[in-house]
Amino acid sequence: TTALIDKYIGPKTQIIKHNEGLVMAGCTEGHGHYMMSKFYDYGNHVIKMSSTDTRETILGAIRTKAENNDDYIFGFGFDYLALKDPGKYPTRQDIDLYAENIPVYLQDSEGHKGIANTLCIKNSGILGADGKVKEEFKYKNYVVIDDDGYPTGMLLEQAGTYVRSHGCVPNDDEDVWYKCALAAQKALNEMGYTAAIEGWANKFGMVTYDVIKEMDAAGGLTLNFGMAYEIENLSPKEVSDALDAAVEAMGKYGSDRVHANLVKLFEDGTPESGTGYMIDANAKGECGKPIWDADELKDITARANSKGLSMHIHAMGDNAVKTVVDAYVSSVRKDGVRNQIVHLRNVAPSDYDRMAQNGIIASCGVLWHRFYPESVVKANLDYVTSLMAEKYWYEGYPYQSFISHKVHTSISTDAPASSGSPTDPFGIMEVAATGTQNFLGQSYTTPWDKKELIQDRADFLRSLTIEGAYQMGSEKTRGSIAVGKFADFILISQNVLTCDEKVLHDTKVLKTFFEGKCVYDIDAR
Repeated sequence: TTALIDKYIGPKTQIIKHNEGLVMAGCTEGHGHYMMSKFYDYGNHVIKMSSTDTRETILGAIRTKAENNDDYIFGFGFDYLALKDPGKYPTRQDIDLYAENIPVYLQDSEGHKGIANTLCIKNSGILGADGKVKEEFKYKNYVVIDDDGYPTGMLLEQAGTYVRSHGCVPNDDEDVWYKCALAAQKALNEMGYTAAIEGWANKFGMVTYDVIKEMDAAGGLTLNFGMAYEIENLSPKEVSDALDAAVEAMGKYGSDRVHANLVKLFEDGTPESGTGYMIDANAKGECGKPIWDADELKDITARANSKGLSMHIHAMGDNAVKTVVDAYVSSVRKDGVRNQIVHLRNVAPSDYDRMAQNGIIASCGVLWHRFYPESVVKANLDYVTSLMAEKYWYEGYPYQSFISHKVHTSISTDAPASSGSPTDPFGIMEVAATGTQNFLGQSYTTPWDKKELIQDRADFLRSLTIEGAYQMGSEKTRGSIAVGKFADFILISQNVLTCDEKVLHDTKVLKTFFEGKCVYDIDAR
């Protein structure tokens, strides 16, 4: 072994002795929101909430912020299931009492539900002259209304992100976002990531693209960085304009380290909250609804792919996944286009082979957000179980099925919407290997868990490394330790291929190297 290594040692080679643990390629985060999560720490007008917040505590925080004469208020972290019922969440009129003249938007912990005040809703342009939601508003069914037909302030799925994006736009300067980018990069490097896809790159404005470009130009990027341009427009013209903007971003911001060639869409919401798009109906005969119909999705996919843009679509229900796969199969792709599906909570058996045969990438949550009746707070048990057919209670995130069917599979966390589950690669690996989160106090398994446990840990490492690089179109230069590739690698404290599966979460990243430079050292903290 020494003889094999010696021939690669030159006059400028740095020799690092690592006698225990493992040296492996750096990991890839296949879909996260790290810059957004850091904005909650550094934004000037942000309220941080938690699952224990009530209507009263939220209103108290809004009143305090409003007294500081903020330009806007953005909140994050309330628990939708705890506050979903009228009377439990603050209405737009409640918020107006303290912040009538500044836009307010509160986002739940998973990013799929929101609460807005009247000014924010008006600013978004979704209301007609009568104060009710315009008939032509695409996401009208996701706006919660009162008995008289007026918005209560609660917004579900795309209605929420649309209203926030158009009605409560942060005006923080580049300095704030630079702090966010540096903090996000630091957190990822410390966990062993040398590549990451930011799943909502333009949702807070193109300033995020500008900051990443500046860091890249200054030599400050220590990640192979993916940027996803989200499209959630209403009319054919708006879709065309958004695609043009995504193409412009790809050309303006793309580089060897920055991959600005992704288009993000939502095809559904979350099965647990009733907005997943499912094949099997629940007890009420409901299957949920797609956000884009099949023809719309096929059209936008074909147009994006023809421009060299790869699709990066959120789909959690099996019907949503099927609709996205249909769109991808029908599209003629340019060379280098890598269409991707994110999350994939449920998948119809017939779609595994279709994904494999058409090169579709599964960016898989790997059991990080499982739902079982026994894991739900008792008060919400009947509500949540009523939203899904019983089979879906025990089925979620079929990682091993992707591997068995030879689907390109990367690993993603969706952080900060991780529901208390781990975001570091080796904590995730333990969940995928054991089906439990004993180290986080969540000890429950089901037959579905056992079916989908990883059968070979080497497969999981490939998903974390070379498959993540493939997702980003970087497999020729990154994702494995090989002659001619960038030296993106990590030193970890134990051999995760052979250690006891119940201590995988104890694995520590000792050093992270990006392009041959040490960007994290545990001893230098």
